[in-house]
Order: sequence, then structure tokens, then C-alpha cells
Amino acid sequence: MMFTIKKWQKSAAILTALLMAGLVAPVALAPSAAAASDGVRIDTGGTNQTSRSLVLPLNKMAVVELPRDVSDVVVAQPDKVEAVVRSPRKIYIIGMEVGQTNAFFFDNKGREILNLEIRVERDLDALSEVYSRILPNARLQVEAVNDNIILRGVVANNSEAQQAFDIAVRYVGDPLLVMNMLTIRERGQVMLKVRIVEMQRRLIKQLGIDSNGTAVIDNNVFDLAIDNSFAVNGSSLGGLNAAARLAANGNLRRLDLNFDAFEQMGLVRVLAEPNITAVSGEPASFLAGGEFPVPAASGLGTTSIEFKKYGVGLGFTPVVLSKGRINLKIKTEVSDLSATTGVTIGGFIRTNPDTGEQERVEGFTVPGLNVRTAETTVELPSGGSLAMAGLLQENIQSAVEGLPGLKDVAVLGQLFRSNDFLRNETELVIIVTPYLVEPTHMSNLSSPDDGFKSASDAEMVLLGKLESNNGMRPQSTDRNLQGPLGFIID
Repeated sequence: MMFTIKKWQKSAAILTALLMAGLVAPVALAPSAAAASDGVRIDTGGTNQTSRSLVLPLNKMAVVELPRDVSDVVVAQPDKVEAVVRSPRKIYIIGMEVGQTNAFFFDNKGREILNLEIRVERDLDALSEVYSRILPNARLQVEAVNDNIILRGVVANNSEAQQAFDIAVRYVGDPLLVMNMLTIRERGQVMLKVRIVEMQRRLIKQLGIDSNGTAVIDNNVFDLAIDNSFAVNGSSLGGLNAAARLAANGNLRRLDLNFDAFEQMGLVRVLAEPNITAVSGEPASFLAGGEFPVPAASGLGTTSIEFKKYGVGLGFTPVVLSKGRINLKIKTEVSDLSATTGVTIGGFIRTNPDTGEQERVEGFTVPGLNVRTAETTVELPSGGSLAMAGLLQENIQSAVEGLPGLKDVAVLGQLFRSNDFLRNETELVIIVTPYLVEPTHMSNLSSPDDGFKSASDAEMVLLGKLESNNGMRPQSTDRNLQGPLGFIID
């Protein structure tokens, strides 16, 4: 027969009535069971010979067998632990919620049979079994604190640590309940080498004819003028300028012809190789360039100055998943100042207080930026290279302008039209290479000023040298070195 003893509630009601009537004096609670001089004894559990402790898995049951018949069972927090009396000497303890509580067991004479300290925790046996199957080489220890899980132990790399954390999150359902205290055995450092190569080719061709003259027809004077503007480039950029004049005594008095011929080819090569090292999982950034001022309105008619960065920039976050896998989140940027994309803030007219004349105050130009940016996430082995980004761009602009009708005439039409041609070609490649690196002794490292010694006055005046050969350190004869290595060597 199953029944629950509730005599404790009846005794508590009687004791409360006696206290209110003043028949029983209140007693201060002691931290442990002890007999005072007035014969009062207080037992808070867990400190005497009848005390026991129990770690009970959540939603599971334990069976308590007693040496003699029980009469009263009192549980401090029935919502966390439920006690069911199956027989006078056998009680079932069921874990209902995660937490701590205690229970007292008394016989029919009021003597204490057992006080039980109970801690209800999550059952981690299933989680430990999953870890043993999925991560057999990891030394993991799982502990429960109330409703939280603590992961301790040693794993090989970041990949195993993340897998262990994800499994624990799936088990409890909330990442805030998982405390990750795992130690990574091989927390590597990653050096990222980025090679940025850009080639720009430019071709400009201009052929223009300006003509002006005066013609007299039937005593009427007519002026003729044709000016080319070179619509693509905006103006003549130079080259050959030739002029010719034709004069006649008849109706045509004068004709002046100006020929503009120009061709230009340009080549720009940009090479940058930023290198930066960071611990696995930590971000790092690098910038080789500068800052330029930009005016910004700050309210109430005032203007403040902000500085914008430009140059070769690199930012990345490496994560070493294993010896053969490095996860890289990379952002690289190459920017340079450009007057063509800038903004000119106009000036204003004011009166000179000294002369009273009107004068113009010139404005200022804020330069723009030509930016090439690439951002991605890749996985590479140590020493492996990958072309992270590439660009092949070609812009062609061409314009023909002249006098309508006459510019289309065969042969002679060349005298009445102008050609302007512009072609830009850009090729950009960004190559990334990560390396797992370890610290070394300072003597194994070099810097650009190793072996540098300034030239003496005699060497500078007589030989035109800026550095002395006596200070140059001899090059290493180690055949294991692989290029490109070193610094600027002539």
C-alpha cells in the first residue's frame, strides 16, 4: 500500500499556536545539531550519525531502505524531490527538478531514523557516452552544477573543442548553460602571407584639327571656326602641335589649320606582400598607408575634421581546426588617393577690406579613393596557397567629333573631325598562404638594418655611397633556405 505521511504539517500547526499563546518560547536555530543547557536540541541535517547524502539524476528514482519502520517523512522542497512511501521500511525518492534539498525520516516515537541531503542534477552518463564515441581521443570530464554543465579536460585542437561545446549545447538546449573550460593541446599560431599584384595599362590616342578663317563672298565677310574638345579626355594632353595658314586674293581671304596629334602608353605595377601572425581564434589587422583629412559637419555651422585610412590593409582571423586544416576569415584592401573621384568644395566672393575690390576665396578639394577590396572565408593547409580574388577589367572610351556633314566627306572629311581614344586595362590577383609557426631565438631572425653602417664622408664624397660595405653582413650559405628571402640587396 502506498501512502504519504503528513503528520509534520499537524505538528507545525500546533507549535505555531503555542508560540502565539506564549506557552512556548522561541528558540534560535544553531548551524548544527547540538544540545543547549536548557535541553533544546536543533538538527539541521548533514551533521550527525544518521546523515547521508544522495546525488539523484533528474527524472530518475532512488530506493531508500530503512532499518526500522518509518512514521513521518518530511521533504523541505517537495517540488524538487518527491518521497513516496511504499512500505514502512522502503521509500522511493524521485528527482523532479534540478536543485538541492533535504529530507528527514522519523519513527513512531519521533526519533530520527535518517536525514538525507539530496542534490538533483542532470544525468550526464548519456552525454559522456556520446563523447566517448564521437571524440575518443579527447580527455573530457563533464560536471553538473545545478542546471549548468561544465566541460573540462584536454582536446587536440579548436575543431574538437567546438564539437564538444556544440554537443553539450544540444544536450541542455541553451548555450548559456554550458561553461567551456577545455584546454587545447595544440593552440597554434598562424602567419598569413598575402601577395597582392596589380598591373594597370593605359593607352591614349588623340588626333584633332582646329580651323578658323575669314571668307569674303559678294562683299560679305564670313568667319569660320571649328574647335575640338577631346570629349573623352577633356582637353589636349600634348604631343605634336602643327599649324598651317592658307591665304588667297580671291573671295577666301585666310584659313588657319591647327593639328594636334598625341599618343601615350602607361604602365603601373603595384606589389604588396603584407605578413602578419596571430594566435588561433584571435583577430589581427595590418595597415601600410596613411590617413587623409575629410571635413565633416558637426552642427551649429561648425566643421570638424575626420581622418580616413588608405593604403594596403589586411585583417584576418585564423582558426586551427587540425594540423592539415586552417580556417581563415580574411579581408584585404588596397586603396590609393585619386583626384578624379574627389570632391571640390567651392569658394566664395568677398570684398577686400583694404582695397574695396571683389576677390574670390578659393575652395578646397577632398580627394577620393580608388579601392579594391576582397573579403572571404577559406580553409587551407599550412603552406598551401590559394588565389583568393582576381580581377580583369578593361575600359574603352572613344569619341569622334566634327562639323556635321563635312566630317563624313571622304579624304577631306579628316580636316573637319577629331578623334579621342582611351583604353584602361587592369589585372589584379590576391594570393594567400597560411603557415603554422612557432617562436624561435632572436638570433635566428633578421631585420632590414642588420649589417647597415653609414658611409663615411670620404666614401660619400669620393665614391657617392650612402652605406659602407664594411658593415654588410655576409650572406648565409645555408642551402635549406627557400626564397624569396631577405631585403633590398644590390
